Parts: sequence; structure tokens; C-alpha cells
Amino acid sequence: MTGSHEKNRRYWDASAPGWERLRDRDGLWQTCHENPEPAFEGRALETIRSLVGGLAGKDVCVIGSGDNYAAFALAGLGAKVTSTDISRGQLAVAESRASLLGLDIDFVRSDAAHLDSLPDQSFDLICSTNGFFTWIAEPALVLAEVHRLLRPGGFYVFYDVHPFQRPWQDQVGETRMDKPYWDTGPHGSKGDIPTVEFEWTVADLLNALAESGLRLKTIIESPAKDSRFWEGHSYEPGSHPELLDWKVNPRAGLPVWLTVAAQKAEA
Repeated sequence: MTGSHEKNRRYWDASAPGWERLRDRDGLWQTCHENPEPAFEGRALETIRSLVGGLAGKDVCVIGSGDNYAAFALAGLGAKVTSTDISRGQLAVAESRASLLGLDIDFVRSDAAHLDSLPDQSFDLICSTNGFFTWIAEPALVLAEVHRLLRPGGFYVFYDVHPFQRPWQDQVGETRMDKPYWDTGPHGSKGDIPTVEFEWTVADLLNALAESGLRLKTIIESPAKDSRFWEGHSYEPGSHPELLDWKVNPRAGLPVWLTVAAQKAEA
């Protein structure tokens, strides 16, 4: 485990109770196994379905699973899901919720760059979701692991906040740049438990994907569907739809989500 990943692990272990309370308020974890669409953004679930087809019986891994909404949704669609995250605290919350929902998910604590406990060619599909790559010090290591774990012909699909959104100050209705697009970090935080974050460019992510041996299938750039994107961390519907208008909120004129699908070559 890299030093920055270890710092982030400590942060997420300490933050797990607070995020548990937040997610209890929006309640999506209770329903996404029956209604999977809200667990994904950026047309990621549509992309998965178009490439993989029916998920029943497929072996699927969610890396950096966090709140595990994607894991719950995929399990609800019949997939055999393995959920991996660096934080034992996050996984403990997810495992308790999965038990309440009657979902059979295998939870594995592991750094996404070193998934050594998972055997080669174990999965038909691997996914990562919003907020994953900002915690990753070396995307190439993660994508090499993805390639190793996929079966020939298997797919990796991720969506995340589009890198074009990263350079701006976190303010709604303004376009004040906080840093250059190419200033990828590491960016350290201040606080009781410091973190180390990265803001990778599109080129950083796609070049690492190409170097891994995965073959690019599709790229989707899409806007926010709901103003909640601009209003905080909750999954509850936003209350200011005008924020979706780029004339009111100029950052809405940039893509919000980057979705990428890649495939491991057939044997």
C-alpha cells in the first residue's frame, strides 16, 4: 500500500460513521437493488447493459466500492458481486446493509492497486464509480490489476466526475479557476486526518488504460441530470433546477461525467 493510500484509508475508516448517517438520510441504499438506475450516473448502467447484456450469473467486481450502491444494484440484477474497498469501516457498513437487504455479496478489504487476494481472470465485468480515481496515486497500477482480473473478453466500465470540472473553485454560478487543468497533484488536505487526492486529466486515465492492454470501446461525456450535483453529497433530488442552465451556472456547460468502457482481448 502506498503512503498516500494509507493516509486515505485512515480518513475513510474514521469517516465511515458520518457517511453512514448521510446515506441513511437519502435512503438510496434501501432501494437500489430493486431500482438500479439511480445508483449510476453518466449512462454507465446503460453502457454495461449494452456491452455485457444480462447480468444474471455474471461475476462482477466493484473496486473502490465506497457506499456500495453500485454493488447493491448489480447484485439486485443477479450478478455475483465482489465488493472491494480500502476502508474496513466502509465495508462494515455495506456488509451490514447487504445483510438487511438479503444480498449475497463478497466483501474484500484491499487497496485497488494491489488486489492480490483475488485470482487471475475471475470476473466478466469490473466497475468503479464516482470519486474513485481522485484517491488513486497511480492509475496504471489499478488498471494493470483490472486487466489481470478480467477474463478474456471481459469489460471494465467506470464513470467519474469529468476532469474538466476539477480545476474550478467549488462554487456555483461562478467560473473562477482554482488551478491549471494539468496540476494533477498530489493535493494534501488539512484537518484532523489528512488525505492525499489527485485530479487526473483525461489523457492520464486513457493512456494508463491503453498501457494496461485494455481496448477502448466507448467514451461518454454527459451533463448532470439533476441539480443535486451542484448542491452537495446527497442523492435526494436537487431543489434548484436552474443550476442545470449554463447561462445561470457556467460550469453546467462543461461535461459533468466521464464514462469509459474498455475490453480485455479475447483469448
